[in-house]
Amino acid sequence: MNLEEYSQYRETLLHEQPGFAYNTYLCTIPQDFARLDLHWHDQMEIIYVKKGRGTVTASSRKYPVMAGSIMPILPGELHAIDGDPGVRMEYENIIFPLSLLDNQVENDWARRNILTPLQMGTLRFPRPIYADTAMHAEVSAALDAADDACSKRPDGYSLLVRSSLFRFIFALYTHRIREESLPPSPYEDAIKQVLLYVQNHFSEPITVSDAASLIDYSDAHFMRVFRRETGFTFGEYLSDYRLRYASYLLRERPDSVGAIASLCGFDNFSYFIRRFRRKYGMSPREYRSHGRQNTKSP
Repeated sequence: MNLEEYSQYRETLLHEQPGFAYNTYLCTIPQDFARLDLHWHDQMEIIYVKKGRGTVTASSRKYPVMAGSIMPILPGELHAIDGDPGVRMEYENIIFPLSLLDNQVENDWARRNILTPLQMGTLRFPRPIYADTAMHAEVSAALDAADDACSKRPDGYSLLVRSSLFRFIFALYTHRIREESLPPSPYEDAIKQVLLYVQNHFSEPITVSDAASLIDYSDAHFMRVFRRETGFTFGEYLSDYRLRYASYLLRERPDSVGAIASLCGFDNFSYFIRRFRRKYGMSPREYRSHGRQNTKSP
């Protein structure tokens, strides 16, 4: 399991049937992880907040969410999830490919008018979908029906889930915003390229110039764009990624703290200890001990 899988799915209850690509992960911030950092995937995602409150960042915009809020995330969209300080936030993370709803019929109306625009990010609708609205009543009824089918799993339950998802996307289409769509950020592909580079090379020395040259930006332009698109300086993002990977290794591997610091790109052990304590409120050894005491069985 890599860091991205660990960050999303550690200590979660997985509702999944082999051969059926509809997954619901029950997540809690900060118990399962401090935050879900900026990432993306090819599937559609629905963040359904059950308790607490926080913020979902999607395409560089921050959206406040609270119990009852439903936040659809489009395929390929950069997004992150934060809980409010001192607040326990519980949410369902529902993930499925839009191909699950495509019947492959030539010139299919739903594919042309809903599925492809969702995949391309051109179908716009109000979000988050807040409680006590007509749209929320329609969307939540569809998602709750899918969850009920996954829980009971009668024969052919996948048909019930698909029918519920059709109700869900029909609600998005019915309540769509008909004005001209805003163009996607021209920097999104460049930022994704940098984030992938960090994932693959975080243990190595990486400078701002290294990241900027990767996408043919000047250092100054890169720093402005990265901060605007992610909310972090590049140095902050890189350090935070290394610390999160260190927390993963402390839970999953028996290596010494010094070895883990080195594996995560920290060449100064004292600096690693200070940064780790600042982020997690305890030393790496305390974090490892605390994690073992609170590990849940899968």
